[in-house]
Amino acid sequence: MRPCPVLVEGELALQRDRIGELDGLRAIALLIVVIWHYFGTPDGPQDWPWKLLHVGRFGVDLFFILSGYLITDILLRHRTAERYYSAFYGRRAFRIWPLYYLMCAGALIGWSLSLSADLFGTRGVPGWLYLFGLQNFGMAKAQTDGAYFLAVTWSLAIEEQFYLLFPLLVRYIPPERLFAILLVPILICPIGRLIDSALPDAYGWYVLPQFRIDSLAIGALIAWWRLYRKPDAEISGLVVRILKWSTMALPLLWLFGWKRWSVAFSHTQVEIFFGALLFVVLEHRGSPQLAILRSSVANFFARTSYAAYLIHPVVVYLLFAVLHRPRTIESLAGISLTFGALALTFGLCALSYRYFERPLLDFAHRRFAFN
Repeated sequence: MRPCPVLVEGELALQRDRIGELDGLRAIALLIVVIWHYFGTPDGPQDWPWKLLHVGRFGVDLFFILSGYLITDILLRHRTAERYYSAFYGRRAFRIWPLYYLMCAGALIGWSLSLSADLFGTRGVPGWLYLFGLQNFGMAKAQTDGAYFLAVTWSLAIEEQFYLLFPLLVRYIPPERLFAILLVPILICPIGRLIDSALPDAYGWYVLPQFRIDSLAIGALIAWWRLYRKPDAEISGLVVRILKWSTMALPLLWLFGWKRWSVAFSHTQVEIFFGALLFVVLEHRGSPQLAILRSSVANFFARTSYAAYLIHPVVVYLLFAVLHRPRTIESLAGISLTFGALALTFGLCALSYRYFERPLLDFAHRRFAFN
């Protein structure tokens, strides 16, 4: 199983301009990822749950698009701020690092004590790469997802690599030139995935930035457009039509299934759909039709999504292992334990957010101000 990421950027959004609908989109992305991992993967690709739910892996594309939008919106709004770098990187560090390095510490304990090889075995990915956010390159080289305990962190690595360069571009590249720069990965990444699909590579296309940053760039492009272009009814109408046509094309994801040759097409198709969806949601923010995206339920899943991203594969693995049960959803016991793991995951994440993450985020926002 190649876990999908779950990312949380909501805390970075300016409180004065918080967009509640983005919580709903983040909740959707999180739930399809978790449902895929919990109910789609246990019994393997030969069974119908895998074939039905494998599209949950595309939640990564939505999370990257949301991240690209929110990060770019913040950077563009503050591109001339005196504390541009310290505020951005300070807040990022307090958002990402505490939970991430707690997970790394857990993995280190597992490696040191030679605990479960299934959970902690590195499978060819050196442990030190995780400390520096380079594990995705190790995974591509070893053609494995590394230690299961930290398998989902490849997406964090892509995000951190994106953060290293992109704030520099926003700071020093005139905004009118940034549009063209953002188009480059949007055009090149699908070509790269297409070329790679003909190579004996099972991981690089999924975990390396040169194949995945088009999602981030789409979100960034939407942020740029909303800040530097006046509302345009013609453009809005065009995006609505794109959303409708891309929605109608979604069944192709099930038709093609998890095929290596469909990589370039399927991810591009999903990015078009999610990009258009984000654009339309932003255009209609505050409308009654989008109330569900602003609901308390959506807000709960959005708040807990980062912790859920990190721990949900581990929680379900440990629950079945501790009870000495085979991982399956083909039995009543297996389904019950899977739902139990779901409840346990979000219960732990709610506690983490309230007593650990939220205090750190509040401190970071006070300590690292842009002005």
